Amino acid sequence: MVYCKGQLLPAVLLLENLNLLQFLTPDVQLPGSDEKMVEFKALAVQHRHVIKNYLNVSISEKLTPVA
Repeated sequence: MVYCKGQLLPAVLLLENLNLLQFLTPDVQLPGSDEKMVEFKALAVQHRHVIKNYLNVSISEKLTPVA
């Protein structure tokens, strides 16, 4: 898949708004039961249609926070 900068911007902004960077710390592992992970899953489920549109990733309530 080839993107130009204009097509990537909405996806990058979406990831930023979901606060994904908090999980990209080297050598830090969070269990699925971690409060931040549970909050992230709830936010992802709430915005699953937007995530599907911009990132082509399906989010299900059945998935664990790590998934």
